[in-house]
Amino acid sequence: MRSRRSMSCCGSCHGSKRPTRQGSRRGRRRRVAEEEEGRAAIAEVAATFAAVVQGPPAETRLGVYRSLVRRGIVGAVRAQMPRTAAALGARFEATVDLWLDEALPRSPYLRDAAAELVGWASAQWAADPAVPPWIPDLSRHEVARFEVAAAASAGAPSGLPLALDRAVSFGGAARVVRYTWAVHRLPEDTSGEPQEEPTALLLYRDGAHEVRCLVLSTLAAAILTRLLEGAQLGEAVTAACAALGEPLGEAVLRGTAEVLADLGERGVVLGAVEQGNHDPGTHAAGERGIVAPERT
Repeated sequence: MRSRRSMSCCGSCHGSKRPTRQGSRRGRRRRVAEEEEGRAAIAEVAATFAAVVQGPPAETRLGVYRSLVRRGIVGAVRAQMPRTAAALGARFEATVDLWLDEALPRSPYLRDAAAELVGWASAQWAADPAVPPWIPDLSRHEVARFEVAAAASAGAPSGLPLALDRAVSFGGAARVVRYTWAVHRLPEDTSGEPQEEPTALLLYRDGAHEVRCLVLSTLAAAILTRLLEGAQLGEAVTAACAALGEPLGEAVLRGTAEVLADLGERGVVLGAVEQGNHDPGTHAAGERGIVAPERT
């Protein structure tokens, strides 16, 4: 069903005066001009495909084909990381061109192109003094958000209470990412620069399929990273505290319980995994994890 807004009149629909003869002539001239523009556009498209299919020099056909492929890849990458592309300006397409010349995408799916480009270009961006130092983190953040948004839907709650001797089931395409710069606070128009601040974030998809972001404490990120890799709850807490030199006491246990309960309300934690049915590979995907009260 159409909304009222989509059916509202545009400015040219307002008024009820009868058209004059002069107005009718202007309307006919406008329609003729539009038809000519349309025929010209069709002719241009036809010429492009003719060059691909039957153009005499093979180099011409190959060149047109490469141009079409490049255009599709550039568009797909830009759609996933628009703020990175805007911040880089002309350097963005120059980077894509260099990547296509030297590496080429490995995946047959356009949705994977941005992640492959970022993996290839991050070191070059970091070493280039002309590129803002936070660009690698921003590009990773935008790609991660896209991947969380596109991830398969999570399973249903397990119905099993959390226990120290059981792994934890996660949903909502949860993922922990770590950055040197607080790029999640960068304005949408990329004006200004983010603060240089080591940051761990939980990216997840809520019940309305919107990507959400929570800032994680160092300990919470360490615990959840282990849980998402398949560790039992007790093992994850003990190992994280040992790695960070944190005493394992009542405060840590209470804080962990509160964090997991909060994530359960958000649909990120689905309950305990039934013993014998957990596949650690299901949840291991690079860097992943949990919490902190700041939401962006």
